[in-house]
Amino acid sequence: MPDLDVDVISPSGANWVAFSGGPDSVCLLHLLTAAGLGSQIRVVHVDHGLDEQSAARACRAIEIAAGMGMDCRLERLDTQQPRGAGGLEAAARDARYARLQTLMLPEDHVLTAHHADDQVETVMLRLLRGAGPDGLRGMLPLRRLAPGWLGRPLLAWSRAEILEYLSRHKVDYLHDPTNRDLSLDRNYLRHRVLPEIGRRWPGYRSSILQSSRWQAAAARSMNDDAGRNLERLSRTRASSGETTLDAAGWLALDPEQGFAVIRAWCSREAVGAPATRPLREFRAQCTTARPDRQPVLDWPDARLHAWRGCLWLDLEPAVPSDWRHEWLNGNRCPLPAGGSLVWSGLARGKIGKHWQLAAPPRGARLQLHSDGPEKELSELMRAAGVPPWRRHAYPALSINGRLCAVGVEWMDTSFAERLEQSGSRLEWQHRPAALIP
Repeated sequence: MPDLDVDVISPSGANWVAFSGGPDSVCLLHLLTAAGLGSQIRVVHVDHGLDEQSAARACRAIEIAAGMGMDCRLERLDTQQPRGAGGLEAAARDARYARLQTLMLPEDHVLTAHHADDQVETVMLRLLRGAGPDGLRGMLPLRRLAPGWLGRPLLAWSRAEILEYLSRHKVDYLHDPTNRDLSLDRNYLRHRVLPEIGRRWPGYRSSILQSSRWQAAAARSMNDDAGRNLERLSRTRASSGETTLDAAGWLALDPEQGFAVIRAWCSREAVGAPATRPLREFRAQCTTARPDRQPVLDWPDARLHAWRGCLWLDLEPAVPSDWRHEWLNGNRCPLPAGGSLVWSGLARGKIGKHWQLAAPPRGARLQLHSDGPEKELSELMRAAGVPPWRRHAYPALSINGRLCAVGVEWMDTSFAERLEQSGSRLEWQHRPAALIP
């Protein structure tokens, strides 16, 4: 039998065993307790509630864990079917990991019972979905799962070795009927496709695992190259310190190299990267778009824009374009984009009774100098380098129905004079760096 991979087990924090009660997780828990690691183990069963038997399986899983001398914590998820771009399997996995992350401390690990056959299936599924080297290297033994880590101590074990171990030690486990549901991609691959492949190519498992190891080496090389390209193409905005990418340089790369740069950028910013297909469409739009167009790629974690020869990565949640706040009491008003607008000096009521903050009105104009003309706010913001999709996040201050200021950069001349004469001040405290023009 292979050894348990102890290098993926936390030596100082808790190790949360994701325990389904099936043969794989039962084998993992039995091995951990047999190795004398019981004091470092926390057992948790996540009940998705997706079928009528899930509650009964949860009770049985708790009984099996108790038979090995371990308490099993039960976490029940919302019974509404999870949804996501990757289908039911991916959505359920994401929901499960999200719940497990709420239990973890920074030194903790979540341990799953993924094994070599799971690795083969993962590589095959990713190949069918067009994955690159990063995906085709398969599951890593240890990867980040904030705030801790995700470890897979059984990746060297085959399914047959797990079953043999359980039989030898006379350890009971439960059977999950959903594992026979052929509407799920992994089950269809496992029960229909791989048996046919095995009849023709009996050694396919070891061959695929060998290929995944080659892909791991290729992924490391590609990621190193992506890191160098990311540094070469990065441009830092002097005002905010925000990083953008040179769009022409990015488009000059081979598509796969360019996609790797975006993934490296997202990794550096600690956000999930977009899938390859929408990235390819975004690249095509950047290649053919007119100068006045702004290609956009939206995905759940972030948003990618092309504007003024640069790529921009927006991480903050979108601010509604029609937001509006009444500034009623006090000298501080929180803003939906982040931070607060803060007033100091003369009592606000002496300047005007009705103070309102909102997204800048379309077509708004401000007279910045007493001897100068009114200027369109959109032109002022464009000249300051404020991207169009961020302009509505700036607070437009109206007092008694008159537009007096937008942000703290653009003020109507009479309002600015009143501030100066009264020794008053308007500040945007804790402003997001992305909104510094």
